[in-house]
Amino acid sequence: MALTLEAIGALFMAAFCYGVATCLFFLALYKTILVSLVISQNAKLPKVRRKGTPVHLLIVLGSGGHTAEMMAILERSLDVSVYTYRTYVVSSGDVLSAQKAVDLETSMAKRNGIEKRNHGYSIVSIPRARRVHQSYLTAPFSTLHCFWNCLLVLSGRHSEQKQLPAQYESYRPDIIIANGPAVAVCMIIAAKCIRFYTFCSRWVAKRGSDAQVPRLRTIYIESWARVERLSVSGRILLPIADQFLVQWAPLAGLRAWWGMKPTVFCGWVVL
Repeated sequence: MALTLEAIGALFMAAFCYGVATCLFFLALYKTILVSLVISQNAKLPKVRRKGTPVHLLIVLGSGGHTAEMMAILERSLDVSVYTYRTYVVSSGDVLSAQKAVDLETSMAKRNGIEKRNHGYSIVSIPRARRVHQSYLTAPFSTLHCFWNCLLVLSGRHSEQKQLPAQYESYRPDIIIANGPAVAVCMIIAAKCIRFYTFCSRWVAKRGSDAQVPRLRTIYIESWARVERLSVSGRILLPIADQFLVQWAPLAGLRAWWGMKPTVFCGWVVL
């Protein structure tokens, strides 16, 4: 039976209303995400840590030049009396970065007169987000695989993780520090997702101020090689990382959008 003009008009109107409703839904979702990121970045860290409490630091080693820069930063700034347990995350097959982490810990142990090795750190290997020359068609799948393993690491469920000493209140790291590339993006986004889920769970349970999540705070350090423009990883993480450090003055004060935290110029931390 042929459709009448009235029926065609009704179908068109229904499709139009459905399209408008869908657009409004995604617009509201987009606005909600933007507002939640602004609130998350500007939220004050609850002061629940007692002085002398052990701190679990997670360090992302991004291979190659990223690892070299991170090692330079740690050699200058890492205080093992404060950051009492360190978890190093390396990409699968990156034996060099793992060895550099071992060498750093060995040198710090000798410097501090610690005879027992491997007592305060662990090294975890996760799949690469994207391999060199990998097709962009398959990259989303490998990135999801990497992201899933980041969630496992942050949840203390990765097969290569060691059990933390009894004095640590949680398996989750207190601070995450990264400087790229894609594996850092996956790790910081995973931390943000877990924090958001934990916050919502506590808020629904009506636990008041306890809804704040003090752990999984993220610090991203832009590469020394980036002088006037952020890297791709940096542009992605600018609205997500809790603290964004840059090593060149022209990159200071950048914001993802109005209301977000600006980048902080910290000088050369790798030289």
